[in-house]
Amino acid sequence: MSKSQYIPYNISWCEPLELAACVDDSHFVLLYSGIRNSYSGRYSFLACDLREQVVGDSFFGLESKLSENREYFENAWFGYLGYGLKDKLENLEKDESDWLNLPDIYMMNFGNIYQFDHDNKILTLWSDSPEAKNIITKKMPQGTIPAVSNIRSNMTRLEYLDKARYIINGIYEGDFYQANLTRKFYGEFIETPNYLYIFKKLCEISPAIHSAFIRSGENYIVSSSPESFLHIDSEGNIITRPIKGTAPRGANKITDDELRKKLSESEKDRAENLMIVDLMRNDLSKCCILGSVKTEALFDVTTHATIHHISSTVSGRKSSDCSTLDVVKSAFPPGSMTGAPKINAINLCSQLEKKQRGVYSGAIGWFGGDGSCDLSVVIRTLLIRGKKFEFQVGGGIVADSIPEKELEELISKAKGILLTLNIPASDIERI
Repeated sequence: MSKSQYIPYNISWCEPLELAACVDDSHFVLLYSGIRNSYSGRYSFLACDLREQVVGDSFFGLESKLSENREYFENAWFGYLGYGLKDKLENLEKDESDWLNLPDIYMMNFGNIYQFDHDNKILTLWSDSPEAKNIITKKMPQGTIPAVSNIRSNMTRLEYLDKARYIINGIYEGDFYQANLTRKFYGEFIETPNYLYIFKKLCEISPAIHSAFIRSGENYIVSSSPESFLHIDSEGNIITRPIKGTAPRGANKITDDELRKKLSESEKDRAENLMIVDLMRNDLSKCCILGSVKTEALFDVTTHATIHHISSTVSGRKSSDCSTLDVVKSAFPPGSMTGAPKINAINLCSQLEKKQRGVYSGAIGWFGGDGSCDLSVVIRTLLIRGKKFEFQVGGGIVADSIPEKELEELISKAKGILLTLNIPASDIERI
């Protein structure tokens, strides 16, 4: 496809959700920056008018499609990389299928890409079709989210506690240092919901720099992730910001400040974060110029609407003999969702969790035609088909973890989704 086919059109500003409400395509992607911080959140993207897609269980199909010597919008790809891609990368056994059973990779190329510059309130359409600039926006419909029923999980509360203790014993026996054990929850709406309205509600309750709404046929991914997996610019500069260490928000400022301070001083949470920083440094070093991998920030406490997190920042410079996708493959799945050593932790969690994670623990975002990419870690995410949905939460188990406290942390991480769906925390606490 020649560069001249994608022409920029400046059109009247509207909010990303208002424009998304006008899209009637069976496949489209909205990458929405619901908040702004010092390093991200300036741009949102809406991609529609599907032209081509890569769907499968390995990176092979995407490798032939990506380019690194054109303009970003000329060959941009949007979508997700599912956790199951680990199987082909590391020659692992495939996890047991679940009800949704989405492809491990779903990346799409579109004819229309709307770029929202939130700082300057500029909306630009990159398109090969002049007619696409003639849009009529409308307000997001208001409404309610249907009640839900039949809440269940892939493991009971007691089973989770037993599995956490099993991991701790394995750590003391020297098998690994940390493993990210997750629980999956399932439920059903009593009637078919407005999927975009669920996304709107989640973004209001739990805003994040990496919110995303993906429609692929009858499947919907509704995500509001605070965690950046990989940002790579066209010059090969790489940034990753792993999150590890969590505390709930307090009911008032005094309690909230106390919880934040306690998290920042927690030796257990800092150790948990440091292990993943070391893991990500090791992963990036496989495709980076020798000596370029650096820890830019360590143990930053970031505050979100429903939770406090510890995050760190690692940077590197891509080697000339590696592609952007090589970097992604070297670091996939995100270290914060596995544990250390990585393969040992992955295998253990597969045995304990039984069901495949699917999109969860993978990555959502885009690849540009100039070699750039921006990918989030798939957490705080609902997967929906028809009236059925699932979401997953997890946490790193380390030597001094207290299983009951880890269980409380899972509920804290699920708070945004629970509030969005009007599910009382007690409904999943007692499962």
